[in-house]
Formats: sequence, C-alpha cells, structure tokens
Amino acid sequence: MSNESLKLVILGEGRVGKTSLLLRYFKNKFNENEQSTINASYYEKTAKYNGKSFEIKFWDTAGQEQYNALNAIYFQNAIGALLVYDVNLPETFEKVKDWVHTLREIVGKNIIFVIAGNKLDLLDKSLQDKNSSQVNEYVAKENCKIFYTSCKTGYNVKEVFDTLIDIVLKYACNNNIVINKRGGKKLEIKEQVKPVAKKGCC
Repeated sequence: MSNESLKLVILGEGRVGKTSLLLRYFKNKFNENEQSTINASYYEKTAKYNGKSFEIKFWDTAGQEQYNALNAIYFQNAIGALLVYDVNLPETFEKVKDWVHTLREIVGKNIIFVIAGNKLDLLDKSLQDKNSSQVNEYVAKENCKIFYTSCKTGYNVKEVFDTLIDIVLKYACNNNIVINKRGGKKLEIKEQVKPVAKKGCC
C-alpha cells in the first residue's frame, strides 16, 4: 500500500463535465444525467514512478459560483489541477483563467495544471474557431498542455489524466517533495540542511 499521497483538484464552471470526467477515468462509467456536484469528494488510485508508489487523490469540488469560498479549503496543498471547460461554451474558458489565478494565489506559482476542453462530441462547429484561437493563445503563453475530451465516448479522457499525473509524479520526485503519510494534507519542499560549524569553547 502506498504511504505517500499527492493531492490534485479538478476545476471548472458548473456542468462542464468535471465529475463525468472523473467517473469515466476512475470507473469507466458515463451518466448523461449526472447532477452538479455540491459537496467535495475525492477519487484515488495508486501510481508508480521510479519504483516508488504514490497515492493519487483527485478532489472534485463544487463548480458553481456560490461555492467559491468553500473551494479555497480544498485548494490548499494541491500539487496539480485539471482545468475543464465546455468547448461549446467559449465563456467557460474564461473561468479557467480565473481558476489558475486563484490556485496560484492559494497554492503558489508552481502549481501544475493541464486543460481539458470537454464535450467534444457536442461541438458546435460554428464556435470552434472563435474558441480555439483564444485557447491556443493562452496555452502557448502558459506553456501548458491541453486535451480535447468527451466523457460520453471516452475520447482522450485517459490521456489527459495520465499526462497530468505523470507530470506531477516527475515534479514531486525531481524536487524532493515530502508528502504527509496520513493523507497528503501537508506538502512541502525538502530543504538541504547545511551543517553548522561548532564554535570553540570560550
């Protein structure tokens, strides 16, 4: 059993398909009538990197505006995030930018994130160019990865989660991140301790 835990969060406007993405990835299920999330919950799995096991905890937080104050509690100590928007609703991408800003304020500038443009199966072609131009500009600016996904068909769902988890594992290992063994609620960077020279007796 893994002793080390990494906390990730999934964020986006209500009804963009955050919970559906999690259900498709973790349980290979899809419910077209999935209700909006109003309470935080998490999904977990064990992943390995360089022979070391990690417990990945993916928190699903409520996306509606009225729950934003509550969400800050769940952002704390997250190392990575999946930002989701609806490709059929260009305005939902604007909220992705807000989430990134909020995460950096709460967690720090080194938060790792990947973007998912969801509901590809319902894409309105007339909106495609309008939406993709601003998305591409932002992705290039932030140097982050983006995947276009569909919970209904399963398209790119595994790829977007696996990519984020892989980036997070590499970052955690390469930067000597120490994870709380009781559930990942504390996350800190291990500092190099320099030996202190002993002073001679007075």
